[in-house]
Amino acid sequence: MTMNKIMGKLRRKNKDQYTLLGICMFLSVLLVTSFTLMYFSPTVQELLPQGGDTRKLSWLMMGVTFLGCTVFTFYGANLFFRHKSREIGVLLALGEQKRKLGKCLAWEVGIVVIRYAAGGIVLAVPVSYLIWKGFEALIITSAGMKYRIGMAGLAVGIVFALFLILCIFLLGMRFIRRVNIIDILNEQRKTEMVREVKPWTGKVGIALILIGLVLAMAVPAVCMRVFLFVMPSFWNITYGISAVGLYLFMLSAVGRTSRGKNPEKYYKNIVSANLMRFTARQTTKNMCVITLLVFVFLLSAFWGAMYYRSAYAGGEGAPYDYSMHYPSREEQITRDDIFELAQKYQVDIEDYEEAEAVVLLVDYKKRDLTDGGKYVDLNSRKLVSFVSASDFSRIAGRKTEVKTGEYKTIVPSGYHPSIWVKPDCLLTVENRELSYKGTEEFDNLTETSDPFTFILSDEDYQSFAGAAAGPDRENLVFFRVKNVYDTYDFARELKREYIAHAGELSDHFALYDAYEEERALEQGTEYFYSGEAGLSEDNPDLMEDWKYAPFFKVLVKADAMQMVAVFVLLSVYIAVISLAAVGVMTYVRSVTIAMDNRQLFSDLGRLGADRTYIERVIRRQLRRIFTYPTAAGSVIVLVFSMLLIYFNDMHLDAAELRLFVMELGLILGVGVFMYVMYRVSLRRMERIVL
Repeated sequence: MTMNKIMGKLRRKNKDQYTLLGICMFLSVLLVTSFTLMYFSPTVQELLPQGGDTRKLSWLMMGVTFLGCTVFTFYGANLFFRHKSREIGVLLALGEQKRKLGKCLAWEVGIVVIRYAAGGIVLAVPVSYLIWKGFEALIITSAGMKYRIGMAGLAVGIVFALFLILCIFLLGMRFIRRVNIIDILNEQRKTEMVREVKPWTGKVGIALILIGLVLAMAVPAVCMRVFLFVMPSFWNITYGISAVGLYLFMLSAVGRTSRGKNPEKYYKNIVSANLMRFTARQTTKNMCVITLLVFVFLLSAFWGAMYYRSAYAGGEGAPYDYSMHYPSREEQITRDDIFELAQKYQVDIEDYEEAEAVVLLVDYKKRDLTDGGKYVDLNSRKLVSFVSASDFSRIAGRKTEVKTGEYKTIVPSGYHPSIWVKPDCLLTVENRELSYKGTEEFDNLTETSDPFTFILSDEDYQSFAGAAAGPDRENLVFFRVKNVYDTYDFARELKREYIAHAGELSDHFALYDAYEEERALEQGTEYFYSGEAGLSEDNPDLMEDWKYAPFFKVLVKADAMQMVAVFVLLSVYIAVISLAAVGVMTYVRSVTIAMDNRQLFSDLGRLGADRTYIERVIRRQLRRIFTYPTAAGSVIVLVFSMLLIYFNDMHLDAAELRLFVMELGLILGVGVFMYVMYRVSLRRMERIVL
């Protein structure tokens, strides 16, 4: 009988081992390829802004996907070679050559991994399509959101599959090159005992987890806001303190056995407690990986929910559903045109208001970041917009008091000061000093000028406006409509007409400033925001980059939901990948414990242990595997999320607190999932040992 036939018979007898390796390979390639197909889809790439935070987070999630699937595949491959060790060891002991065995093993493994990898790549296209269609419900309009295959994503999936295949072959080469046959024969029975774990290990582990998170997240934020410098990137190494703490905590959960103050309980559970210590290092590593996967699942789902909430709430605080601002000398769409268009689309306009703003030269305080990573306070000069107190009171529907020589700053609803510029930033207005008298919330005017739009007393407004030329005035238009989210077609047509009427006076980028451009030309330097914004309805970046972009609540919501829905899709997909890996790893770990200790449980039965006692030992084993990683991952993600949101702006509001309630719901869902996996694993384990 040839060696290939012998290996074939062994493969048929131990097909479960090959199936496990194949499933790990199949799931990893399927999940990564379907993810990259969606991410590199032209639709997604067009929606995600270049260099934006959403794209950066998407790249981060892609890295997490690659890492998680690689670890998952390595876990399956190591289990496969561990179970294969006895067969190879016996053949080596019988005199077979390593080179021949290596070729046969490579052929056996190659057939499995290549076949399953190819299956994962082929199925990735329909899977990504079905997932995409399932998330279309998150998007207000499907215009421009059609599913398109990204060939770059398919190429990345193929490269990833080849990478996994190469890694598995390298693991096989390392495995087959072992010299000591006795070690190979005893691989499955080898224990990984640890020294007696001290009582303080678990407490120190918890402390290190918290210290690492606080150092990594709180210190950079405090240094930025209080000490005005940016922590260097190497500071991220402090996350490693949390990783060490997690290992110590899991090691304590696995290897901590002591009689303590209740020796009766210790001796009652001595078999269960010490059984896990036989594979303490391996079990600890496994539980740490499961904890990290639970953390990734919860954090990805939390990120998705956070972005979804930000998109859903985008523009909700604006008092008016529609608002526009444009240079007063421009022949823009008129009031009659707007009402005629509304009548055409059967839209009822309410509370139509018009006002005027004057553009004045100001000196103001701002903060900038140097190349050396330090924040410095600077005085700058530019043109900003001002409205009169009476106009603001009329359009806002509430009285605001501003006396001569005073000003107020218009801020978004729920505003919290940023590190860059404060509401009391004005030093002079047209070389005249004014005193700051607080803020007024009004979302429809927050994007009119940078850094803010300000309110002047009527007397000061008339004084400044009388000296201003035509180009330094802007017209403001505001109105509400009934059932705003049913007016999408009207908003699209109004946007088209608004862009068509815009001319050279308003064809500027969002941060363009005529005074800054003039100074740059005088100094012979290039002004970065010079040039045309590209006034075309087909320009996908126009609403983000145009100085006079209108605010139409229904379009803002639709555009935000289109972009954010993609990020939510990617986030939830990462969550699904992580949860699938958690389920497989916990199940496989449970089966491995049962198979490795089958003889031990049999010996316990011969020594008089009844079925109830053995079941209790099994349950205690499984509870640690399922409970500790789930609890640790859940608590860590709660702390991480709270630190992330709080140190973003040093504030927690009611909407952000509601996110944590949602996260508790996610944790409950993970708990239910892990309980189901626990019951499934328990039944499988009982069938093996009982």
